[in-house]
Amino acid sequence: MDRSKRRLILSGIWLSTFSGAIAYLLSKLDEDCADVVDLQGYETKIANDDSIAVSGTDIGSTNASESFKLPLNNPAAGARCESKVPLIYSTKYNFKLLAFEKLHSFDSKKYAKIANTLIKEKRRVTSEFHNPEELNRELLLKVHTKAYLDSLSDSRLLSRILEVPILSLVPGPILDWRLLFPMRLASGGSLRACREALKTGLAINVGGGYHHADRNRGGGFCVYCDGPISLKVMKEEGLIKRALIVDTDAHQGNGFANVAKTEKFLTVLDFFDESVYPYPKVEEDFSVPLPRCTNGAKYLSELKSMLPFVLDKVEPDLVFYNAGSDVLVTDPLATLRLTVDDMVSRDLYVVTECRRRNIPLAMALAGGYGPESAIAHTKSIKTILDTFDPI
Repeated sequence: MDRSKRRLILSGIWLSTFSGAIAYLLSKLDEDCADVVDLQGYETKIANDDSIAVSGTDIGSTNASESFKLPLNNPAAGARCESKVPLIYSTKYNFKLLAFEKLHSFDSKKYAKIANTLIKEKRRVTSEFHNPEELNRELLLKVHTKAYLDSLSDSRLLSRILEVPILSLVPGPILDWRLLFPMRLASGGSLRACREALKTGLAINVGGGYHHADRNRGGGFCVYCDGPISLKVMKEEGLIKRALIVDTDAHQGNGFANVAKTEKFLTVLDFFDESVYPYPKVEEDFSVPLPRCTNGAKYLSELKSMLPFVLDKVEPDLVFYNAGSDVLVTDPLATLRLTVDDMVSRDLYVVTECRRRNIPLAMALAGGYGPESAIAHTKSIKTILDTFDPI
């Protein structure tokens, strides 16, 4: 066999092998995660506040937020929803970029684990999750600058925002496909959660909450400013007049706070670990900086002191609740010392305080980087569903 023929055959073998490998890798990228979290050992019952009536009395409506409003002193206030609490989720929320996603402490399959476990625990079936649409450029421009959105095609910039330096070597279109699109979709989930909350009183986005994203910059694994964008859309559509962001992520939501400064309808209440990122801290409407190693009892005491006061002072038409799990003692990126049950109590308290005031609440999961993150979110959502779903 002459050299040219041998080269042609070898080239054919190489091309077929390379193409097959690429096809295999792409198929693995698109595989849905089937993982679940193990709730064994985390089954302690979380009791609601004794002063709050959570009975089987139905309130709520699938038509308009005004239809479920009841006086604060009504004993049925804070009771179960008329229909199942909407959960917004897509399997495409999860980050899959071969092994690159493993270079960050964020669990790239967390959202799938939460959804899969809720299905396993028979709290939902697959068809009951609400599918979001990604935030398109027109919606993103309601808060972000054109220059910033255009800059997201630069892999070097994205590698800094996502805190994974090696991503600077990955072509921009691939990063958009595997990382930015899931974030735009989860951001669309926050918008869908706001819409559903105004219909039913309560909705949960199993993702989102990118509170470090500012108008013209990203950071801290946050690219799109989903909370303020969603609330601004609700305001422009005439559905709300005032909105409140309640942020209980361990890191200050500097992006949300900076945007809120120029959005007069928007107020921020933020509980955060004062010893960790971001530096410096920014000015907020209501800041609750917590010292290093704050435990669950102290945290919940601060929450119960501030939240009712701010809710009653602001009287928002909608609350966007950023429920980060990086408050857990097992989280590597903060110093707070909450247990899983502390976090579940936190979330149930926030939701209940809004429900008893008949304030619609849209919840997003925000940050969380430790081994118990998916467990805590799953137990929290499960507890909320058990409390507010119709019997």
